[in-house]
This record gives sequence, structure tokens and C-alpha cells, in this order.
Amino acid sequence: MSYHEEVNRSRNQINQIVVTVEQTASIAMYLGNKELAEEVLRGLEANDIISAARLTSQNGLSASFEGEGSLTHSDIAVIFPIRSPFNQNEIVGDLLIYPNQKYIENNAISLAKIQVVVLVAYSIIIALLTLFIVNRILTEPLKYVANRFHLITPGDSTRINVPTGNSQNEIGALVKDINTLLDAVNSQIDNERDLRSQTENLSKKFRFIFERASAGIGLIDANNLLIVANPALLRLLGQTFIVDTERFSKTDFTAFFHDPQVIKEFIEDFWAKPGNQFSAVDIQLKHKVRAADRWVHCLFSKVEDINNPDDSLLEVVLYDITERAEREQNIIYESEHDPITQLLNRRAGMSKLESSVIDAQKKERNFAVLMIDLDGFKHVNDTYGHDAGDKVIIEVAQRIKQFFRGSDVVARWGGDEFLIAFSYNPNYESAVSDIATDLQFQISQPIHIGHEQTASVGSSIGISVYPDNESSVPALIEQADEAMYFVKNNGKNFFNFYKKESEPASTSKLT
Repeated sequence: MSYHEEVNRSRNQINQIVVTVEQTASIAMYLGNKELAEEVLRGLEANDIISAARLTSQNGLSASFEGEGSLTHSDIAVIFPIRSPFNQNEIVGDLLIYPNQKYIENNAISLAKIQVVVLVAYSIIIALLTLFIVNRILTEPLKYVANRFHLITPGDSTRINVPTGNSQNEIGALVKDINTLLDAVNSQIDNERDLRSQTENLSKKFRFIFERASAGIGLIDANNLLIVANPALLRLLGQTFIVDTERFSKTDFTAFFHDPQVIKEFIEDFWAKPGNQFSAVDIQLKHKVRAADRWVHCLFSKVEDINNPDDSLLEVVLYDITERAEREQNIIYESEHDPITQLLNRRAGMSKLESSVIDAQKKERNFAVLMIDLDGFKHVNDTYGHDAGDKVIIEVAQRIKQFFRGSDVVARWGGDEFLIAFSYNPNYESAVSDIATDLQFQISQPIHIGHEQTASVGSSIGISVYPDNESSVPALIEQADEAMYFVKNNGKNFFNFYKKESEPASTSKLT
């Protein structure tokens, strides 16, 4: 601010100087008197804030001066019009003045520096004064309170005195709060003594609950050895009575399960998890000869020793969920299987098909998808009734199923449509054709539908093979379906391999 004020003041000073010499310059230009004009310029030259000036009249008079420093292109002149001394509306010439920018700026900077020094000095004085006041009013009383507080131990009846002159301010309130806190700590210590006594009584009660609980409760060490178990856990694990402690200790917990490796990997993963989290798993127990399968819900949590993490244990709680597991298995089976044929339904078949294709890709095996549609099934339904139709569907499903492994996909895709999918060795080129031929032969055999009657159906089979065709499951199914419809539209009762439009389809009729 001081810098800009000084620059503006210098510019105003130039305007004032021009006003002073304007009358003389007006007479000199009006009369054309060069000596008088030069006298005006000498007066201007005497001012340090002007570096050069020039008087130019309308009648050709010209006079100028230039200071020691030569003018540059960056120097800007200020033009002042000079009016006639007798007629203010008449311009008799111009006065050009070049301000001495370097001189003006140097003066402004010097003044600004002085202001900065003064402000810094004021700031230092205020800072020192503030530091002294803060130290006297705040720091010293706080040091006194802190030192007194460090000398007091929990349970001590000693209290801190309020520093002189601070009873009505924040420091006095702080001391009072500290003394109140110390009173609360002493009270808490007394309460803890009472609680310790209560804890001992609770420990006895929890021990009673532990021994009488209906859920199995135990502790496992880092080596999966069961070191503590309540009677309910012993019963769940197959014990009919409480065994001798010495003989029971250090028993491998995973050995009590139908698949020890599964529970062992689960426990290892749980140990690796950070923090004290809970984790649960439903798993089958190892059953004795002629005993029914038993399922339990295992809930694990960490019992960590902060001082010695290596001695941390796992707490396990077991619930018998055999009935629930059986219900869930039945529900899952019913949701995934066709109620008539007991084959996989469309949704479950699709899920298994996707997994099977991925497995075939990993093992670099070929994979075939067969879409089967029964020929003449509508005639059986219309002639003999839906019961006979169901018998035909069930018998066809059994005949199809006997050709394939448990890992293959055998699903009822729709009313009289079946989807078959299986992997095979790529070196066995005729594997799919051989299976399709055998399938068609078996399906075409007569089926007993009751009342000493038989019915026969044929089959139209469309085949899509990976990697000859697409690799995605929907595309393979669509291609097999397209190949099957080609069979349906061209005489039925034979199988057809899907080929791209540029390749001839491979077909084979059943003889």
C-alpha cells in the first residue's frame, strides 16, 4: 500500500508542477518566445521526478530537454495541452513530460521497506509481549498443575491446590475437574474390589453353565488339539460319558469329522483372518458303523492372549443340525431335479454345464452337447393318456442316464426334450457318434406302459462340439438346438452335428 501510494503521490506532484508552469508556457508558446520556453523547461528539469520534457507550439516553436538517462521505448510521456492565455478554448501547443520512473519506483520501494521494518518491529514487540503474558498467565500455572498431577498415584487422597489468582478462570475449573476425576478414580478402585468378588461368583456360575449347556463347547490350540470340552461336546463327538481327563486331552479335533481335511483347511483359513472375528461352517461328523449321519453347525471364535499371541486358542461351539441339514438337502435336491424323471432340471443342468465346459477347457478335452427331442411322444400322450406319457419319459430318462457318468450332464430340458453334455478324449474321434447311435437305438426300444401294452418313440438328436464350435455354453446349446431342429425338419429319428454355414452338416440316420 505504501508503495502504490508513493507512486500515485509522485504522479500527482507532476500534475501540480505542470499547473505551476502552465501559465508561463502558455505565454511563451503564444508569443513564440523560445527563451521563455527554455526557462520553463529548466524549471521542469530541476525536478528529479521528471526525466525529460518537450514544448511544442502550433506555430512551430519547439524546445525540449532530456536528463542524464536516455529515454527508452518503454518510457511513456504524459501529454498536457497548453491553452491560450487569452482564450481558454484555443490550444496553442502541447507539453510532453516523461516521468522519471526509476526515481519514482526507488523512492516508493524505499518507503515500503521502511514500513516493512516498522511493521516487523511492531510484530516482534507484540509477539514478545504476548509470549510473556501467556507464560505468566497460562504456562506457569499449567506447569504447576501438571507437576502436582504427576506426583499423585491412583488411590492417593492428595489433591491439587488451585494456583493463586486462577480460582475464577479456566485453570481453576481444570484443577477442580482433575480433583473430581481423582475422586472418581478412587471410587472406581473401590468398585473394582467389589466387582472382583462378584466375578469370582460369576465364574462359578459360568462353569456350571459350561458343564450343563446343551451346545457343545470346547477350546482348540494352534495344532487343532482339543484341550477343553464340555459334556455336551463329548456326546456330540460320539462319547457317551465323560472320559478320563488325562486320556481325553490333546485329541485331534479334526479326526471327529467325516472329511478331516475340509475342517482342517477351514480352521487354517480362520487363523489367518485378522482380528477376533466369528466364522461358522456346517459339516458332517464321522459316524460309527450302522449309525445315521450326523451334521453339526460349528461356530469358531478366537481367544487371544495379548501378552503371548502364540498361546491363542480357538473357541468352538457345536449345535446338532442333522434334521435341518436333511431338510435343506431335500429342498436343494427337489429344486434341482425334475420331479418325474429325477434328472437335473433346466436351471441345475445349465449351472452344471457351465462348470463342465470350464473343466474341459482346463483339461484340454473335447466337449459335446446333445439336444434330444422324442419323436412320436405326442402320439403316445394323445393315444394312451398322460400317465402312459409319464412312463415313457421316465423309462427314456433311465435309458439315457445309464450311458453316462456322474460327472456328465443329464437334464430334462423341457416336456420331451433332454440335454446331454459330456467331455471325451479328443483322440477318440467317433466317441460322440457312437454314443448318439447307441442312444437312439436304446430309446427306440419298446416301452411297457401297462395293461400289456407297449409304446415306441424315436429321437431327433442335435450335436454341438467344443472346440469345433463356440466355447460359450449358451452358444453350444443354441447350436445343438439348431442341429436338432434340422433333424426334425428333415425326416426325424437321426442325429446331426452342427456345422457352420460354410461347412456341410454331418448326419447319421438310425437304421
